[in-house]
Amino acid sequence: MRTTPVVTAITSGAVALALLSGCGAGGGKGPSDDATLTYRDSPLTKYWEAMGGSQDESAADAQAARSEEIVAACMQDEGFEYTPQDTSGMNRSLEGGDGDMPAWDTLEFAQQYGYGATTWEDLPVNEGADEYVDANADYVASMSESEQEAFYAALYGAQVVSEEPIDAEAEPPEYDWTTGGCQGKAQHEVYEGSQIWDDPEFKDLADEMSTLYTDSQTDERMVEAHAEWAKCMADEGYDFANPQEAQQSIFDLMEAIPYDEETGMQDEAALDEITEQELATATADRVCQDSTRAGQAALEAQFAIEQEFIDANKERLDAMVEKAAQASE
Repeated sequence: MRTTPVVTAITSGAVALALLSGCGAGGGKGPSDDATLTYRDSPLTKYWEAMGGSQDESAADAQAARSEEIVAACMQDEGFEYTPQDTSGMNRSLEGGDGDMPAWDTLEFAQQYGYGATTWEDLPVNEGADEYVDANADYVASMSESEQEAFYAALYGAQVVSEEPIDAEAEPPEYDWTTGGCQGKAQHEVYEGSQIWDDPEFKDLADEMSTLYTDSQTDERMVEAHAEWAKCMADEGYDFANPQEAQQSIFDLMEAIPYDEETGMQDEAALDEITEQELATATADRVCQDSTRAGQAALEAQFAIEQEFIDANKERLDAMVEKAAQASE
């Protein structure tokens, strides 16, 4: 039985850096110099990472390990034993490939997995996901029902069940880490820098940063960078202005497939039909990106747009980073 992701497998969360034209590193030299650009060359990278957007696997693993240490100490203070979960490797990136899986920005990946949309469960990076073992399962199983409830209340915070009907149009309540138990405490201490996005002082700037990448797709420089790619795709029978449109077309098809009310799953045969289209589209997309160097041209254009944004907002950006750093101390 196949499940489908609600976000693209490649971006995995989603960090806005992954939206840098969707072209990735590319395999050749840039159109204007001998360097091969990747999204890590983004001028905004240092700002994203300073505010909790690091894509470095080792850094993410270290943060997760620190969070588990805090949880364990907190649970001990609450009178419980807690074995830190080993999450190392769960932050693996598709950028450079993983084991037998080719890097996501290669023709080989496109031919085998398309965009990782309908093929998500086939990715080697997900092998063994169902074999995860909770290090605290045996300990919790040895408890009485009331003890288990106390354990989870200490771990995640007391769960309040409201008898009032849910208003789907109402704004969700603001998250309060102090009500999230030991997990809330750990998340607050380790990832506090990321909370800067919710700071009213920087809301306008955060919104501008979030929309920078989508807005840049209509910038004349970006349109020019994708022009040759679009011509190449047209020769293959596709009508897309940029790689984002090509990839999004597959997710749009997936979203159109209804979910079965009983199983909560989408129709397997319908997904298989989309898989064929996904592999064909992604392969043509990658061939055209490689042959036209569109990825490098788009990154050059994107980075120029970013630098202009930094130059125009440097004081606000620096203030945002400084406040994030203070909150993490």
